[in-house]
Amino acid sequence: MKRSLIHTLMKPIVFNKLILWSIACLLLGSCNRYLEKPESSDIKLEDVFASRERTEQFLWSVYRTCSIFEFPYYWASGENGFYHYGATYTIVAAADDEADAYSNITGAEAFNKGNWGSSDIYWYEFRSEFCYKGIRNANIFIENIDKSPFSDAEKASMKAEAVFLRALMHFDLMQRLGGVAIVDKVLKVSSAADIPEVRVPRSTYAETVDFIVNSCDEAAKNLPSAYESKYRGRIVKGAALALKARVLLYAASPLFNTAQSYVPVGDPKLRELIGYTSYDPNRWKLAADASKAVLDWAANESGWCELYKGKSNPVDRYEEIFINPSVNETILDAGLMGTSTNNYFVRFMTPGTVVYTGSDPINIGVTLNFTKFYQKADGTDQTWDEQEGVDYPYTQYRQKLKELDPRFQASVFYSGEEWARGTGTVYHFYEQHGKLLDAYNGVGFLRKFAKGVSNGSNPPPKWITFRLAEFYLNYAEALNEMNGDGGQIVWALNEVRRRVNMPDYAYTNQEDMRRKIRRERGVELAFEEHRYFDVRRWMIAGDEGVMRGGMYGLRLKGGANPTYRLEKFEDRVWNDKMYLYPFRVSEINLGYIQQNPGW
Repeated sequence: MKRSLIHTLMKPIVFNKLILWSIACLLLGSCNRYLEKPESSDIKLEDVFASRERTEQFLWSVYRTCSIFEFPYYWASGENGFYHYGATYTIVAAADDEADAYSNITGAEAFNKGNWGSSDIYWYEFRSEFCYKGIRNANIFIENIDKSPFSDAEKASMKAEAVFLRALMHFDLMQRLGGVAIVDKVLKVSSAADIPEVRVPRSTYAETVDFIVNSCDEAAKNLPSAYESKYRGRIVKGAALALKARVLLYAASPLFNTAQSYVPVGDPKLRELIGYTSYDPNRWKLAADASKAVLDWAANESGWCELYKGKSNPVDRYEEIFINPSVNETILDAGLMGTSTNNYFVRFMTPGTVVYTGSDPINIGVTLNFTKFYQKADGTDQTWDEQEGVDYPYTQYRQKLKELDPRFQASVFYSGEEWARGTGTVYHFYEQHGKLLDAYNGVGFLRKFAKGVSNGSNPPPKWITFRLAEFYLNYAEALNEMNGDGGQIVWALNEVRRRVNMPDYAYTNQEDMRRKIRRERGVELAFEEHRYFDVRRWMIAGDEGVMRGGMYGLRLKGGANPTYRLEKFEDRVWNDKMYLYPFRVSEINLGYIQQNPGW
């Protein structure tokens, strides 16, 4: 029997102002349903926006229902409606070449086997109705904030927050589905005559992109670049610029910016729903300009946003970004998931029973396929010439992994290392069946995000929606694709590399730089739900060893002379129709939503 995740009450820092009224409202599904009840002793919509406090509370509920949370966190039988983000029980990186979830109950397993579709997609990764609940809450706020007792400037800023959050939810839909139904007002049905009004068909891909970009432009005009410290976590101007930049990068990419669709499509209307119908090189320029605008905002306007360069050790420096909510590289995060680490988060994200006290961890392993993206710390490539069926000395396994990029050291827990650094407790996985550390596929376990997480004590990390490093990489990619300034391309790449003491790249040519940019992007943004969509927008998901074909790891064996050997643990399945998700069959059966091709 399937079990489900509860989408727990995760809160940005500003949610310390929430009271139980807001929480109860959210538990009913969406605030509007609660607020639009018939006249009774319950609070009414006009009462909400007549009060400063309740207006703020409603804005926090828009944050709650429009933020992107990608960590698997909470699960309880009978709560299927709370499936939403991450692959069920794990992260989506376990459904591409970055990682594998050893447990076979995860949503990633269905993606890897290719046995998912329009009738069951919502079990495994994503439920679009959650986005539309958030969109509806944003629209209610946008349409009513002017009635509140705030100043005109405060109203404009708060409205801009909701406009941004509404755009973020449309993007969340678009990156999976292509053109989607754009909902920019509160939809109401008071009689049968209103029913056609709520039957909103899909907009074209171009229209969806334009809506999100225009929303970002609108929001940016009235958003501040910073808040006082107690409101840290609220949406700033840089977030609107960041969303615009990411959308335009996606829109310029091969999956969408092309005359040839990813699968044959004969229906011209359907063709417009899944991407542009011709290639336009100017889309890369728009993407480059938008990413540069984020970098310029950070450097010249924000007063605080910069690549994090604290800590003397580059391993600690990179690791700190994902465990310290005060790091100034973070443009927007999704808030804490709670005041203490939930046992399910520990089960899903930490290795074996080093932290988890149960008997069935998910055990996210980092594949050898992805490990090969990491250079050695001196900037040269590691040698991976192992042959299947041949045993190699364990010391060689240790040496090869120890030589890799500081970002690998911060992101991967491999055999012979401490889980909690500085404790002196070293784990050799072949000796750790009791702690289930021999139950993994790959070269080691995911460490990124999880330092300091322990059962029932420390809060789990925040999910980072936008951080500045992404936009150096976006800028480099877009510039390269438009054959732009080589000096600017390597400047952007090297800013990211220097932060972890990796040697500079020199400019070569467009094709070679494309390879280097994609590699650097994979390493810097590893496991942050970028590659899962990057390999789609680049149209390489079907390449051998990416989301199709053999996935490899290094299997350890103990004894007097421990060894390791190359092991193919899985052959994954890919079909090109998977470049976009299907709409759920229940949506298609409504009669006004057109299904994506192949489904």
